[in-house]
Amino acid sequence: MGMPSGTPEAPQTGPTLHYSSTRPQDARDISESEVRNFSIASGGLAYDFLLRFRLVRRHFPYMSRRILVLVILTWLPLLLLTLREGFAYGRLVKIPLLYDFALYGRFILALPLLIVAEAIIDPGIRVAISEFVESGIVPDAEIPKFERILQRVKKLRDSALPEIAFFVLAFFPTFFFQHEWTAGAVSSWHTTASGLTAAGWWFAVLSAPILRFVIYRWTFRYFVWGLLLWRISRLRLVLVPTHPDHSAGLQFLSMSQKHFGILFCAFGCIFAGRVANSIVFEGVPLTSFKSLILGFIVLSVILGLLPLVLLVPRLKEVRKMGLLEYGRLANQYSKLFDRKWVHRTEQAQEPMLGSGDIQSLADMGNSFGFVDSMRIAPISKRLVFQLASQAIVPLVPVIVLGTPTPELMQAVMKMMI
Repeated sequence: MGMPSGTPEAPQTGPTLHYSSTRPQDARDISESEVRNFSIASGGLAYDFLLRFRLVRRHFPYMSRRILVLVILTWLPLLLLTLREGFAYGRLVKIPLLYDFALYGRFILALPLLIVAEAIIDPGIRVAISEFVESGIVPDAEIPKFERILQRVKKLRDSALPEIAFFVLAFFPTFFFQHEWTAGAVSSWHTTASGLTAAGWWFAVLSAPILRFVIYRWTFRYFVWGLLLWRISRLRLVLVPTHPDHSAGLQFLSMSQKHFGILFCAFGCIFAGRVANSIVFEGVPLTSFKSLILGFIVLSVILGLLPLVLLVPRLKEVRKMGLLEYGRLANQYSKLFDRKWVHRTEQAQEPMLGSGDIQSLADMGNSFGFVDSMRIAPISKRLVFQLASQAIVPLVPVIVLGTPTPELMQAVMKMMI
């Protein structure tokens, strides 16, 4: 039996909460505790396993130790086995192990990035959750419901059933239909004309399933984050349509969401490795992958924005009500201004020059403009650019590799001139 995961404590690197002094002390204490202990990366059977074997410790994630263990399990045996068989380098096979870009993309880049992602994503999520309470978006009356949402989401995160299913999907199907068991287009350290090599068996039975399990687990954690935002959006939140962030006060979620870009960077490493192998060893031109590369970047951005899109119904309602209410207020003020200064139906008690009425009318217009320009999702151009950039970074070396030298030099010269 592992250590219980029902209430794993997250590393104490999250935000220091400073709640308004007008909040009840008990509500502030409970909320602060819930925020500090919240995590989407910890918890579950895998977390229990890591605790038991001291690959993680409460309050300290042991990133380097886990990365080292995973590299030893997934990549080092492949190196040793191919060295013994003569497939690590040389010309016995078309793709020796030490020249395999796909292998580096998977186990030397993507897998460590998926582990490091825990230390990047979790603190950003805790900042976002604390902001809901600290900024007053979740009013005092809704704090108990807010805490229950966090508790239910943590219970789902700690559920054993999803991780058991991921384990089965990652390992068991390998013996039936996974592509690791089929011969490739060219001979490699992994598969020759006679079938799988010893390193190929290790790769198919252990290395690749470990990576798949980590990916499946992050996919589930990402679903948990989206579910959390959707449930929070159903509370009676205090959202102001005239907020300067043009997102009714929820733009801080955009800053938290950008941290998920490291996941798409990891997936980009896997994709880039496969494309590089095709270009270098199979002679496939880069132009054949243009649509795939563009599709990967677009899909990464769409998936990266998806949790924030779940807030659209609520923000759309806030904008609609804001337009009605501020429109009604602007109409009343405009009528009074027109009656006082334009048609002079009532005697003004002050000179028009220096009157604050004109400035107030302008301020009213600005307020209505804020409501009219309010976004129905806390998504900014900067967030889209950040997600796209992190997805494309691993592909840049591949694009350079696959671009003919004259064309590459011409492109560089155009950028410099």
